[in-house]
Amino acid sequence: MTTAILLSGGMDSTTLLWWLKSQHPDRPIHTISIDYGQRHRVELGCAAALAQNLAAHKTITLDLNTIGGSPLTDPRLAVPTAEDQRQIDTVVPFRNMLFVTLAAAYCETQGIFDLYLAPVKDDYPAYRDCRRPFYDSLEQSLRLGATRDALFTLHTPFVDKWKSEVIALGLELNVPYADTHTCYEGLRPACGQCNACSERIAAFKANDARDPLPYAKGVGF
Repeated sequence: MTTAILLSGGMDSTTLLWWLKSQHPDRPIHTISIDYGQRHRVELGCAAALAQNLAAHKTITLDLNTIGGSPLTDPRLAVPTAEDQRQIDTVVPFRNMLFVTLAAAYCETQGIFDLYLAPVKDDYPAYRDCRRPFYDSLEQSLRLGATRDALFTLHTPFVDKWKSEVIALGLELNVPYADTHTCYEGLRPACGQCNACSERIAAFKANDARDPLPYAKGVGF
C-alpha cells in the first residue's frame, strides 16, 4: 500500500516522514510539497532534498500571491516577531484546506488514499485549520467528492503532540534537522525572531538539545 505525506520542509513534517518510514520501512511513500508563492520558499528546496532516496517527490504550484492578506504571501507586509504576539496575522486563509485538496487530487491520480499531515498542538491558537475536527470534516468531503467511491483517510498522528514532543521523537529517529527550514522570513541564517523560529528554538530547549540551524547574530539560546 502506497501512502502520501504533505512535506513542507519544516521540522514537523520532516519528523513525520522519518517516523512514517520507521513504522513502515517497506511501504512506498509519495511526498507532496506546495509552491504557493510563499516568502519562505527556501523550504521547497529543503523538502525536495529531504525526500531524496526516501520517497517519490512532487511539487504542486498554487498561486496565493493574488489573494494576499498574509505576510507569508505578500512581501509588502512585515512578518510579526514573537514579541509582537500577532501570530494570527501570519494565517494564510484556508491554506491547509487548499493544500490537502490539491494533494488529494494528485493522490487520486496515483491510486493513493492515505494522506499524512503534521499539524501539532502548538498550532491550535492561531491556526484553526490545524485541529482534528477540521480534518474530520475535510476527510468526509474528500470521500463525498472523489471521482469514485474512495475511503480517503487523513492521518494526523502528531495532532495531540506539542512541538517539544515531536522534536523528542525526531531526535530518537536521527532526523536531519539541519536540513530543514522553519523561518517565516525565509532567511538562512534564520531570523530567530518570528513565531516559527521562536517555537522551534523553544522545542529544542525543552529537550536540552541545541538546534543545528544557524541563526542571526545576537539570537540567544
